[in-house]
Amino acid sequence: MSVDADLDFLRTLPYFRGLSSDELACIAGCCHQQDLDDGEIIVVEGQPADGLYVVRGGKVRVFKTSSRGKEQVLIVLGPGETFNDVPVFDGGPNPASVQAAAPGASVCVIPTTVVMGLLATNPRVTANIVHVLAGRLRHLTAVVENLSFRHITERVAKLLLTESATMGGSVSLTQERMAARVGTAREVVSRALRTLEQQGAITRQHNRIVAINAPILRALLEQNPEHRQGS
Repeated sequence: MSVDADLDFLRTLPYFRGLSSDELACIAGCCHQQDLDDGEIIVVEGQPADGLYVVRGGKVRVFKTSSRGKEQVLIVLGPGETFNDVPVFDGGPNPASVQAAAPGASVCVIPTTVVMGLLATNPRVTANIVHVLAGRLRHLTAVVENLSFRHITERVAKLLLTESATMGGSVSLTQERMAARVGTAREVVSRALRTLEQQGAITRQHNRIVAINAPILRALLEQNPEHRQGS
């Protein structure tokens, strides 16, 4: 990437909004980029953190793993979004693992010392950080609500709507990936997909989703204003 491209990228990041070109150039000089293979692990839960990560290209998934090996995906991030923010600010270990979730994924790593230096000396960066972390807290609150109060079929319906909107109408997630996103087992997702198919909410061929009916999926989510207990 050219220097101008690096500056243009940093300028789009919520953490660095409002900074001058000189300030951005100093940050760019401290960053290093990692090009990733699909499925490559970027950070491991519980390990020391080495910096703030920014998705430069493709997608990554942030997930927790139980002692029995069950995965729960917390969020899927795309270009310009950050992860591993918390240990940068509290000095603790990585709170979750992160894995490249698409071919051609890449990340930019900004060392912790650089971020903390900006936090200590630049009020604009401090305000930006508060805004970003508040948004992240809102997302995690929604994740907890979804897992706690929605029936599994509703969780799958919501995931399909979100994925379809993100991917321009298509859904390519495997049942295993869906299970990790909605917090259940693959077999339970399979039953939920059969239910949605019977209701006309999705169309499948050879167990692959080829079309979704967004109005039916939205109606399913709206029909119970008081969410039912999840599975």
